[in-house]
Amino acid sequence: MYNWFTSSVLYQGLIMHMGLAGSNIYLDFFYSALVEFPAALIIILTIDRIGRRFPWAASNLVAGAACLTSVFIPEDLQWLRVTAACLGRMGITMAYEMVCLVNAELYPTFIRNLGVLVCSSLCDIGGIITPFLVYRLTDVWHELPLVVFAVVGLVAGGLVLLLPETKGKALPETIDEAENMQR
Repeated sequence: MYNWFTSSVLYQGLIMHMGLAGSNIYLDFFYSALVEFPAALIIILTIDRIGRRFPWAASNLVAGAACLTSVFIPEDLQWLRVTAACLGRMGITMAYEMVCLVNAELYPTFIRNLGVLVCSSLCDIGGIITPFLVYRLTDVWHELPLVVFAVVGLVAGGLVLLLPETKGKALPETIDEAENMQR
């Protein structure tokens, strides 16, 4: 559930922060939107070969690391700031898409709809909170939202590693089967 929330906050937060920090807002948004295509391609190529857990964790960690790196890039290296922001957006796009896939695979059949609904609601709550995070924290320090996003992304990447791998496994029918997926 935490990963739905964090993916939503990071995805929308990076887009909003780019609007505040960009030099040429149109080109910066264009570049950051372009990275969604390779993100989808990487997911297609990795989820059936490597699995779900490691690409999902790696994408969260990349997003968090890119946010943290962006904090330390000087203003005069705008091209490098945009590159780091695009890398962060690519990472969180992959994580966001992985959440949609893995979320339904983790819950037992009889509560799957409820589980997906709760996680989707947390995603919506994350979307509601994000503008407040970005605009209020920017008033304190322009890079503070990126520090928060970095912490959230890095923690989410670590927590994903605690989840069971669902590649090639049958969907759980009972709570016992869902709890035993890790073994």
